[in-house]
Amino acid sequence: MQITIAKSAGFCFGVQNAVQKAEDVALKGERAVTLGPIIHNSQVIENLKAKGVDVAEDISEINEQSKVIIRSHGISKEDYNRLMALNAEIVDATCPYVKNIHKIVQEKHDLGYKIIIIGDKEHPEVKGVNGWCENSAIIINSLDDINIQKNFEKVCIVAQTTFNEEKWQEIVCSLIKISKEILIFNTICSATQVRQQEAKELSKKVDAMIVIGGKESSNTKKLYEICRENCPLTIFAETAEDIDLNLFKDVNSIGITAGASTPDYVIKEAVDKINNFNNKQQINIEKEKKKVDKQNIVKNEPNEMDEYFTGYEEVYEDSIVNGTVLLVNDKEVFFDIGYKSDAVLPVEEASNFPVNLKEKFKVGDTFELQVIKMNDGEGNVLVSRKPLEKQEFIDKLYEYKEKGQYIDVAVIRENKGGLECQYGDVKAFMPVSQIGLVKDEDIKSYVGKKLSVKVIDVKERKNTVELVVSRRDLLKQEREKRASEFFERVKEGQVFKGTVKSMIDVGAFVNVGDVDVFVPVSEISWKRIKTPKDVLKESDTVELIIIKVNAEEKKVTGSIKRAGKEPWQEFIEKYKAEDVIDVKIVRFAEFGAFAEIIPGVDGLIHISNLSDRRINKPQDAVKIGQIVKAKVTGIDLESKRVSLSLKDVE
Repeated sequence: MQITIAKSAGFCFGVQNAVQKAEDVALKGERAVTLGPIIHNSQVIENLKAKGVDVAEDISEINEQSKVIIRSHGISKEDYNRLMALNAEIVDATCPYVKNIHKIVQEKHDLGYKIIIIGDKEHPEVKGVNGWCENSAIIINSLDDINIQKNFEKVCIVAQTTFNEEKWQEIVCSLIKISKEILIFNTICSATQVRQQEAKELSKKVDAMIVIGGKESSNTKKLYEICRENCPLTIFAETAEDIDLNLFKDVNSIGITAGASTPDYVIKEAVDKINNFNNKQQINIEKEKKKVDKQNIVKNEPNEMDEYFTGYEEVYEDSIVNGTVLLVNDKEVFFDIGYKSDAVLPVEEASNFPVNLKEKFKVGDTFELQVIKMNDGEGNVLVSRKPLEKQEFIDKLYEYKEKGQYIDVAVIRENKGGLECQYGDVKAFMPVSQIGLVKDEDIKSYVGKKLSVKVIDVKERKNTVELVVSRRDLLKQEREKRASEFFERVKEGQVFKGTVKSMIDVGAFVNVGDVDVFVPVSEISWKRIKTPKDVLKESDTVELIIIKVNAEEKKVTGSIKRAGKEPWQEFIEKYKAEDVIDVKIVRFAEFGAFAEIIPGVDGLIHISNLSDRRINKPQDAVKIGQIVKAKVTGIDLESKRVSLSLKDVE
């Protein structure tokens, strides 16, 4: 027979933390009460009672100025306030995961969200969570509980930390349509998820499963349900005495898992009982044991506890300790540092660099830590990684400078010389010349933003480091990249809208976003013009068509006049021979005068057709700018020429 114990069977971090805090109180010889059983395990409860830690089922049973231990399940806001009114000395052993749910629920309830808790409405954790939204939450334990008639404007969904992951997914999917705005927080404890997944996988591989835990334990019941789905021969045992060995006579393999409130010694007693039943079996224990056996925490007598504590590391402020990761969330990391209290590392102390705690810190990994405070106010040792990383951090800043690597800084404020920024705890300054301001841009618009910048100088002071940063090169690279992408996709005949950026005698430069397009003076207007300034001014918005692309030299030529309708086409659609029209005299030649018919189309009035009388020169008959009536006497479609006459006008 082979016995396999799930790695995560037994105490989770939250339960271990709560039991340890109760043990710490008992060790000091102080009388105390827990508000409700500290965990769902009768053996642990009886052990604590023997050491002076009783159970109060209701606040009405608690005397003023009593020492009260809040269990890992947490309590409602109202109960917390009632304890404060009793001047009770509170030892808060609420699991950090549960505390996080309290914060979410209170914050979202205050913002007008309807709170939905997915969990067992009779579970003390769910009751406590509901108390942080004025007991107004909708509580759903299964698909059958979903009977929401009203559509809420906005909804926030959280879960009991020990809820079944698969049931959570099913219920959440069924709730998606109840509101236009839904915030979903999967608050199932990661340890619960791991324990449930291990139980599921293990129960598929073995002939029989034993689930050990308190009969009142919600998470143990869920483990039993999961295992029974995959392994018909699954039993629920509170202690080794509950295991009927006759059930396992014909099995070759047994899997064992345990709820979060089950001490290691209870698991060991179960294994020993099976082992004694058939001492020829092969036992494969997958669970790694901690250096400190939790059995000692709940069973040893006071004199043995003194011996137990002599094995603790010496811990004091500024000391360097090694810590093993127990629990990670978005805001903090909890470590076992071989001390009577666990250590907590807040995200702001985790690194000098921006850091994602869940990516950097994995459960079971070991890190060097510096103690900065012996008590964070909740009985944990406050630690930091920053001092240990200081030189590494400074070296990294120099490396950023040498390699031209970009970092993200937050812009705090502007001053006369530029922008004051922050990179983690390090001050950074960006001179005006390095910001990359465009014309008429307000420097104040950058305040409050995050910018990618390059480190161009590192200035070490006595106890601080300051950076000088720039984003000018980055903007240049981005422009060059966009320009390259533009030349990859641009084709002759494409039409763009752009802004006139500058002008020279031979043409104008029009910015189309990523590049400047050159428009020769001959392509600006169908009219005869001497310079671009005759018809354009800077900042004008124009439409142009691409007429030539030189990708190698990154040059592109465009035409403004061709982007619109050609004047000649407009002329022939509007006029015909013999029409009498108004024209404007625009210039002279020896053989006659040219008159503008429409912008871009001129007609020639030969000197012989300027007057009924004989004249020596065109100026004898008309003046520049004069509006006269003329007859269209000829249209040459091939050469696009028009002949006009004044004397033939009747």
